Amino acid sequence: MEDTPPPPPKKTSAGKVVAFVGCGCLGLIALAAIGGAIIFFSVMGTLKSSAVYGDTLAMIQANPEAIEALGSPIEPGFMLSGDISFNNGVGKADLTVPVSGPEGSGSIHVVADKTGGSSAWTYTTRELVIDGEENRVIQLGP
Repeated sequence: MEDTPPPPPKKTSAGKVVAFVGCGCLGLIALAAIGGAIIFFSVMGTLKSSAVYGDTLAMIQANPEAIEALGSPIEPGFMLSGDISFNNGVGKADLTVPVSGPEGSGSIHVVADKTGGSSAWTYTTRELVIDGEENRVIQLGP
């Protein structure tokens, strides 16, 4: 009698299952990251396209005291924070915008209200706090 070789080992699908589950988890993580980035950039775009942001940025770029403190040009930073809300024609805004120039940096704090039927914002606070000089606050006007 001849020696018959043993049958080849059975192939299992465990490796395929592990690869499938691993790729699925990575895919879900990638989708969550992409979704988070889309939400983040859309919120930032909405805040930056607001009249409160644009008016305040124009005001600081023309303010002689701010130009003296930060240098020119004064540019906005990327990560602004705050809130703008509307309800039945009434609006509230509270923003903090980082700014910098060739000679320094700081942050602008803006608080504004919009009454029903009015197209203009009423500013209650618009001030620039210079970084490193916490006691130095430049009022940017009403």
